[in-house]
Amino acid sequence: MTASPPARVRRAALALALLMMASGCTPTDSDAAPDPESAGLGTVLSDDEVLPLLAAVPERSLSALTTPRLAEGLVPPTNRWFSGLVFGPEPQPVFPLPLSFRLGESGFAFGVPTVRSQPGLIAGAAADHVAVQTEASRATVTRFDEVSVTITLSSAAVTDDETTDDALAAVTIARGSPVVSYTARTAHTLTLDVGLAPAEELADVWTTTVDGQQYALVAPGASVDGDGREVSLSGGATANWVAVPTGAGLDEVAAAAASPIASVVVDEGLDDAFATTTLRYLTADGSPTLIGSLPHHRVGDAPDCSLGTLASSYGPMAFCVSDRLVSTAPVNAPPDSDGLAALDLAALSAEERSELRDSVQLDAAALPDLAADTYFGGKGLARTATLLTLASGLDMPRVADALAAELADALRVWSEPAGCETRDDRCFVYDPAVRGLVGLVPSFGSEDFNDHHFHYGSFLYAAAIAVRHDPALLDELRPTMTLLAADIAGSGGAAFPPRRAFDAYSGHSWASGGSPFADGNNQESSSEAVAAHHAVALWGAASGDTALDNHGRWMLAIESLTARSYWTQFDTTMEPYASFDRGVVGIVWDGKRDYATWFSPEPAAILGIQLLPMRPGTAASLAGDAPRIRSNVAEATAGGPAPQFADYLLMYEALAGPDDAARALEEARELPLSSIDDGNSRSYLLAWIMTAGKAFPHP
Repeated sequence: MTASPPARVRRAALALALLMMASGCTPTDSDAAPDPESAGLGTVLSDDEVLPLLAAVPERSLSALTTPRLAEGLVPPTNRWFSGLVFGPEPQPVFPLPLSFRLGESGFAFGVPTVRSQPGLIAGAAADHVAVQTEASRATVTRFDEVSVTITLSSAAVTDDETTDDALAAVTIARGSPVVSYTARTAHTLTLDVGLAPAEELADVWTTTVDGQQYALVAPGASVDGDGREVSLSGGATANWVAVPTGAGLDEVAAAAASPIASVVVDEGLDDAFATTTLRYLTADGSPTLIGSLPHHRVGDAPDCSLGTLASSYGPMAFCVSDRLVSTAPVNAPPDSDGLAALDLAALSAEERSELRDSVQLDAAALPDLAADTYFGGKGLARTATLLTLASGLDMPRVADALAAELADALRVWSEPAGCETRDDRCFVYDPAVRGLVGLVPSFGSEDFNDHHFHYGSFLYAAAIAVRHDPALLDELRPTMTLLAADIAGSGGAAFPPRRAFDAYSGHSWASGGSPFADGNNQESSSEAVAAHHAVALWGAASGDTALDNHGRWMLAIESLTARSYWTQFDTTMEPYASFDRGVVGIVWDGKRDYATWFSPEPAAILGIQLLPMRPGTAASLAGDAPRIRSNVAEATAGGPAPQFADYLLMYEALAGPDDAARALEEARELPLSSIDDGNSRSYLLAWIMTAGKAFPHP
């Protein structure tokens, strides 16, 4: 049914109300004034641009997600490492790393997980080494940014004002911090399940050791009873717990943990060679704090973090005393190049070009019907788009124009802002409760905000290629594509969270919207996350949005690095991977690494889901270690020929070198059509291998 004008007016009024709300309370360091030191790439798709576009989109709440522990006025933090604190009837453990953290009925528990590995599994489940009981009856997330989160403990419901008379204390945890910051709002006593002992020659510091891990409590002015199980605090006092890294001195660790963490600011940087991430840990008094780095932070010109180590499921964490953590990742393609948009066909021989022309002609004439859901429908659009890039690069204007027309017609349907007012598929609605765009028909839990970056990356890629071919399409596609980009990659505000899935500390994305798991959030397909950022950059370039283009390139570079570091090219000699005895991780969780997928136990599937869709510009996430590529392929194909994702395995194999590409090309020519993925085509399969064989890319 078509919405009446009054309904549109109501939506516009709601958009205005959301904008006003955002100006008073947002989830990104809302209590801090703009920081003049910030060196970001600029605001990406702000409320000023997004909210007017949303006024034309129907509203519908399809999600079953609930936020019983989120303060009123905050945008629900889907797809975050701490989403399990907020969503669902009961809180789940979360992993700020190196700690795990769990909310209880009247307090919380934390610890450093013990990481154990065996063939196919690395496990580091939540460790409740120290349990803290309070007088609170309710825990509410009252502030968060991308790296840190503050929970207010109270005796009643908490509203926007976290300092109400009912508030007992504020607890802040942060990714990369071994500190649990505790600030009392009123005088009260904490009860512990372990006993504390005064630290020798250190005032206001007490310690305990659980399962071989030392913890310290830094609490100036606190009173600790005789057996060390009761800690009395005055109003405004702080009590910070810290896990002491192995090899670190207690005095230096205690000094660095003395001031509570207030928030963490993310600064982005990008030049022709590197994407830079600066995480600035802001403490209450401005002093430096203890910060842990993961293996991918230590690639390249990384800071010397030598104040001890702690284990994590990612690998060893190394600690520094600093106010920031700076890391770099090599870019996938220089700015102003076509390296992200299309395969470079210039070096192909006349015979290869002729073979590809024949193949493109066949594939273009046999385009399958497009699915109506956002995952497979998006993959179908992307398949047509890659064929369009080949037809254009092979000087096939009539075929290219026909493919472009097919693609444009399909994108126009999906891009009708009010399409869901008259139909139930191939359209988008806005969920005002969870704050995001949901495509109809949903798939794989996308109505609960699972996998949005996987799905919407295909649409943005297809739209970018279509607009590159016909710039006149831009005005028709821009409103909906802008909203899709804002949903997964914008700076956030009233309508969307900031870069919904991307974790600036971990350097990769999270796929689960509500994260209802005891092992934290997870991501299976590192390659589809890489492809999403690739698509964001392409759409930014095609639409003339330089900030979005740069932002996409920044995320693309970092997620490409972490895809290699934690999914396909991790150091197999480094703990905890030595006993894992596999070349690939199928699903990365905060609390474990799993040689598995959500849909198949087959080795080919476990590697294949880390490869698809292998679009132009994403090869840097996979290339660079020829022996490892060969061993990963051998592990995946041990069961026989033509396994699931056989086409992507051949494309991956081609990245190992010219001889490998030549062998893969012969197999690809004979591969049955049934073994070619619905997001791929024989033409693109052949073209990728041919170009990889000429000059395979390296990160």
